[in-house]
Amino acid sequence: MDTESESTGQDVALILCHHQGVHRLLPTPPLIMTARRDIDVLATHYAYPDVGALRANMVASIDGAISLDGRSQPISGDSDWFLFGLQRALADVIVVGAGTARAEGYGPGRARPEFAALRERAGQPAAPTLALVTASGKLNPSADYFGGASRAIVITCGAAPAAHLDPIRAVAEVIVSGDDKVDLAGAMAALRERGMRRILTEGGPSLLGALTADDLIDEVAATISSILVGGDAGRMVVGAPGAVRELALVGLLEDDGALFTHYRRIRGGS
Repeated sequence: MDTESESTGQDVALILCHHQGVHRLLPTPPLIMTARRDIDVLATHYAYPDVGALRANMVASIDGAISLDGRSQPISGDSDWFLFGLQRALADVIVVGAGTARAEGYGPGRARPEFAALRERAGQPAAPTLALVTASGKLNPSADYFGGASRAIVITCGAAPAAHLDPIRAVAEVIVSGDDKVDLAGAMAALRERGMRRILTEGGPSLLGALTADDLIDEVAATISSILVGGDAGRMVVGAPGAVRELALVGLLEDDGALFTHYRRIRGGS
């Protein structure tokens, strides 16, 4: 590190996270670091506001495909997976649709040694909590995503049959929000009441659509993978009424042609 360079406290211009290097394009600070996989610097880049936020994290190909053969993993890369893990480490809770959890083979919330110091300094438990959204409440209580380091949460609605929920209560906390469908605003408020201010959602597209429709998403971290997929893969967000929702670009990283964007919702003219 060039210790004689003047720093404005905005961090770094170049971060070598992997052998090929992750380059920070925005914001543009004067300092250059060459520390390999500098987790603290990247954590500052992706830091949540002090008041917390609901952040969506998704990946898409250049042509907008969010999956290949029904899964997102084939369109990701090594850096995307590392930053995916970092985003999880910064969060208090990971909110995901039950269908996405099944399709992507989700496991339980796990403590990762490389991010342990981050979570300890933030006063967080060793692993983030996994919250599954399901209107029907029909989940397998022996599924892999139950039984992690942090007890999972199931978010559902009053219409979910007791026969579905009773077995789940043995392995997870259940939040009932809404009558005939899940009231996501109420559910997010319930998470915040439990001290979970840093909320990360990984979709899928229907859940992101519902959160968008309810104007609940504060930030978006979207990876643009440097591949073309074609086919009929869906979009990141589906089901939300068409309307302009302004976001400001607050961060941009690059590695091996992939772009890692960080946007923040513009609210109230700010």
